[in-house]
Amino acid sequence: MRSLKCGFTLIELIVGIVLLAVALTGILGLLINQAPQAVDPVQQVRAAQLAQRLSGEILQKSFDEHSDHNGGRYRCGEQVAGVTISSCSTSYGPDGEPASYAYNDVDDFDTAGSWVDANTLTQTAEGVSSEEYRNYQVKITVSGADFSDGTFKSCAAPCSVGKRIDLQIKLPDESVLDFSFYRGNY
Repeated sequence: MRSLKCGFTLIELIVGIVLLAVALTGILGLLINQAPQAVDPVQQVRAAQLAQRLSGEILQKSFDEHSDHNGGRYRCGEQVAGVTISSCSTSYGPDGEPASYAYNDVDDFDTAGSWVDANTLTQTAEGVSSEEYRNYQVKITVSGADFSDGTFKSCAAPCSVGKRIDLQIKLPDESVLDFSFYRGNY
């Protein structure tokens, strides 16, 4: 009786290995090109979370240094019972507070056109450093806005109607995301 031949010849094995190597090279080439872009959505989500955190922090502060910080009963630039409340600030930026956790009004967050480390703005107390947003940078610009007529046009300081806050976040890959929101004097 003759035995049946089973298996592959040496030539068939070599051809199979070469084809497998070519296929794996092509697949790995595609994956390697996509690897750097796989991190981008994660960084963008973290930047959006940082923007939401900062916007919440900024919007909960008083409108201006001369506004009533305890309940907002009196607004800067208005008259109450014949008494004129101090006019709104003409310069934006910190009013001598040591760090962001001590800021008490919206314009204290203005970074004067400079990029600052995001961790300095997320610090919750003196000596408590947060490394949650390492390598992220923030630029905040506060400007007066008059939206009393619905046009949201800018106005020169002192502007007692509203403030526009432009928040830019620079990701670790040097790309920049822009966010803008308004704070009314109410």
